[in-house]
Amino acid sequence: MKILLAVDGSENSLRAARQALRLSKLNPEVAVTALYVGPSCYKLFPEPGVCAWLQQKELDQEIEARAEKVFAAVEKIFRAEGQAIATAVERGDAAEAICRLAAEGQFDLIVVGSRGYGDLKSLFLGSVSHKVLHLAPCPVMIVR
Repeated sequence: MKILLAVDGSENSLRAARQALRLSKLNPEVAVTALYVGPSCYKLFPEPGVCAWLQQKELDQEIEARAEKVFAAVEKIFRAEGQAIATAVERGDAAEAICRLAAEGQFDLIVVGSRGYGDLKSLFLGSVSHKVLHLAPCPVMIVR
């Protein structure tokens, strides 16, 4: 069984990590991959010419730095129990990236926190977990 764990460093995503850890301990054949999704400059500013290559490069460096911090927290949770976890970083709309990777990687389950750092945005656009629930190619576990 393959579990895709969507994380952003929020307390809810760390609770989701703990739940994915519990599931992975039930069967040694369960593999968990933590996914961090950062924005794409082109997604943030779709107007032609706004996103130069240099701006995207700087944004990518920031995304990688943030992902490393989030993964360190998640890996700490898993290492404390002697469990391994893989990591992946994607760019773009968080829900779309989560569902795309779940489909491409043939994951059996997506585990996501009920609310992340996008609370203000979700007030207007709908939460990432809600969108994942409707777009996912596999079952979704939303952790509160």
